[in-house]
Amino acid sequence: MTRIHVLRPAAFLAFALALAAAIAAGTAAASGAARAKPVPQRFTLLSANAGGKDVPMAVEAAGQINGIGTETQTDKDTPGGQTNYATLHFAHGTVRLRAPEQFGWKANLRTCTATASGGGTFTIESGTGAYRGATGKGSFTAHGILIGARSKSGKCLGENAPPAANYVTVKAVGTISLPG
Repeated sequence: MTRIHVLRPAAFLAFALALAAAIAAGTAAASGAARAKPVPQRFTLLSANAGGKDVPMAVEAAGQINGIGTETQTDKDTPGGQTNYATLHFAHGTVRLRAPEQFGWKANLRTCTATASGGGTFTIESGTGAYRGATGKGSFTAHGILIGARSKSGKCLGENAPPAANYVTVKAVGTISLPG
């Protein structure tokens, strides 16, 4: 048999106030879904290559989106540089970015190394899962280091061979709005 629990007046009042607050918060969230305010968001990406083989691109997010994931992208060369179309993959969904950038390597054939720098802006165009309807924008900087391949005699092979190793770190800072 189910036992009936009777609330005392003070407990009933606390329950009624909590229920009213929950209903009001739900109504505010539903009505404010289209008016979500932009909040700070940071993405840090790491690209690496060792022995001519790419390591999966890693991404760390801090802000409204928080966690570790991976990144995939396609590039389109433009007269002013290139535009990257990136998808950030997280456990609860994806975020799609468009990021025009200027980026270049500066080689030092004497040391058989190169450094890279660049940057640009990004626009959050869409999302899936928990990030459906995401929008936002910001800027990013990119820095990298490359160790060139050498011949058996130690001569730097330069652009004639894949690098022995390289990595690029991208730091993106901006804002994001998530509906709901």
